[in-house]
Amino acid sequence: MPWTDKCYSRLLIDNHISDLKPGFMSRFDPERYVAMVRLAEVESAMVYACDHNGNCYYPTASGHRHRGIGDRDLFGATVAGLRSAGVTPVGYYTVVYHNHAAASWPEARIRGPHGQSRQGRYHWVCPNSPEARRFFRTQLLEVIAYPIAGIFIDMTFWPTVCCCASCREKFRNTANAKIPEIVNWNHPAWLQFQKFREDSLTEFAAELTAVCRAARPDLTVTHQFSPMMHGWRLGQTSGIAMASDYASGDFYGGRRQQRFAVKGFAAESTRPPFEYMTSRCVTLRDHTSTKSEAELFLHALTTLANGGAYLFIDAINPDGTLEESCYRRLRRVGRQLKPFRRMVAAHVPVPAAAVGVYFSLPGCIDPDLDGLRLTELDRFGGNLDEFPNPVRDEAVGLGEALNELGIPYRVITDRTEDYSGLRAIAVNRPTRLTPAELDRLDRFVRRGGTLIVTGSAPGLEEMLGIDFTGTVTGPMSYLALAPGEPGAERLISCSCPAPLATARPGTRIRGRVTLPDFPPQDPDRYASIHSDPPGIATDYAGWTQRRHGRGRTIWIYSAILGVRQASQRELARRILKHALPRFSAAPPPAGVELTWLRSTRSRAYLLGVVNYPAELPGVPLTNLTIDIALPQGFQPRQVRRASDRKSPEYTVQSGRFRTVIPRLDTGEIFELS
Repeated sequence: MPWTDKCYSRLLIDNHISDLKPGFMSRFDPERYVAMVRLAEVESAMVYACDHNGNCYYPTASGHRHRGIGDRDLFGATVAGLRSAGVTPVGYYTVVYHNHAAASWPEARIRGPHGQSRQGRYHWVCPNSPEARRFFRTQLLEVIAYPIAGIFIDMTFWPTVCCCASCREKFRNTANAKIPEIVNWNHPAWLQFQKFREDSLTEFAAELTAVCRAARPDLTVTHQFSPMMHGWRLGQTSGIAMASDYASGDFYGGRRQQRFAVKGFAAESTRPPFEYMTSRCVTLRDHTSTKSEAELFLHALTTLANGGAYLFIDAINPDGTLEESCYRRLRRVGRQLKPFRRMVAAHVPVPAAAVGVYFSLPGCIDPDLDGLRLTELDRFGGNLDEFPNPVRDEAVGLGEALNELGIPYRVITDRTEDYSGLRAIAVNRPTRLTPAELDRLDRFVRRGGTLIVTGSAPGLEEMLGIDFTGTVTGPMSYLALAPGEPGAERLISCSCPAPLATARPGTRIRGRVTLPDFPPQDPDRYASIHSDPPGIATDYAGWTQRRHGRGRTIWIYSAILGVRQASQRELARRILKHALPRFSAAPPPAGVELTWLRSTRSRAYLLGVVNYPAELPGVPLTNLTIDIALPQGFQPRQVRRASDRKSPEYTVQSGRFRTVIPRLDTGEIFELS
């Protein structure tokens, strides 16, 4: 059994301390470190071998040892102490963000469009640099020589568009072309360069993984994968997940981001469980302000309810000491989580919802940037920053709409080949689907599935029954609902460019596009000085429906389903309730999310119910009725609660599971077997 299957509570103590003062890290005590990890009662701990400064905490022969530790081997002593204490040790190593390597090999530095090779305190090394790759391979072999169970390789992404000599030469040899200077998602040269960036990163990650596995076949290897949420700029694709034994990464966007990200990790992870990291402080940049125990608990419970292992991040003090109160707090939270953790670990479950939200990383592009020179782009950053990503924003908003309706969903990616168990799939702005993806979606609908598509969808025209005109609206347009369509508002605004299309014969039009009288935001010609009101009714399709084989397709021209304003939310609820099967009898209270997981260990399912409101602490819910569709063909014989291992009163009728939770403070997980 892999160590990951039995370790669902994990800890990382951040250790990016410089050696600019003699006292820094001088008081680090491996025995004290292990004692704090044991106090937190976690099952696995990640230990720093080398940080972003390039400081090593062991006697490295290839790099720079932290000056504050003297001749001590802090990494080795800590790993040995954790093993003796029965805690699974994992090593931490950083690439790309490596100040020592950047200082040692100037020719290996990333060079952005402005010539920049750093952002603030972080200095970058290019993944395409032969010198950097040789150094990383050498240093990784030093680290994995220690008896660790796994290695986490951090920062495997592009912090900017690199235009260094190594990238220019490699792209010239690959594509026989120069790096394009203009962003243009409709031009083959730019698409080829973006693919080069993605492929280079995947090749880099795969090479480092192969080095580790060749030396230590028993070792798990994983790369930082949180940039999956940040779009094209950081250059990550599913290739990074495929170079990892499980998906892992740290997030700081709160509840809204987490609820979608955990499903993305579950979909991308090559095996369960994925690992979701978040700091015990309010942000990673705040050293002392601790999150409430309620927030820490709900971070972890949300992860467990989606089949993942949670990892909390603390940060060491500059002198190498730790705050005991933090680990006492983590112990209290961990003890509350223990019954849920045990149930999830017994099943090592995977997502099983019948509704899928498609999220393909190569498709996370931003056409609004077309025409910009590389030098006009914002100077990028790391995985702590929030980057524009309209595809992600729409997918996250759609996920929220499904939550509000009590409809569990899972994420589908370009790697997902098995659509069994799915009854509906929603795809937002599918501009870069491959022939294989298009074929899978076509077969899914022909066999009876429901496909919801928004925005530009090249390759799906026949299935949707529309023809794109090649033109787009301005930054403001309106969906005019057809006569007879229910709804208080007849015109729903869309505040982003959207493709215009005409409907083919046999396609039902449920709404058409209305445009403003003048080009939106024109400084001289306008109807209203403040806004761009609807003015010109058109025959362009805005909301369509069509039969395709035994299934049906629904197309909406804009990103309306992901907008969280009242008018758009109400329309999204109407469309989704009409399009999707009746999963939940009634929408759950605000803040409650329902999740379905399938056990990989037995014929059982887990139903998660997480009460995570926007404001904490949440108000306990009383007599909460759960009435939800069961997975097709599944008839439970026994039901148990994770919290007390007891069987609640419940009924199963006509493929539905119904129970009443007398009081729900934070959450519950039901085992249906």
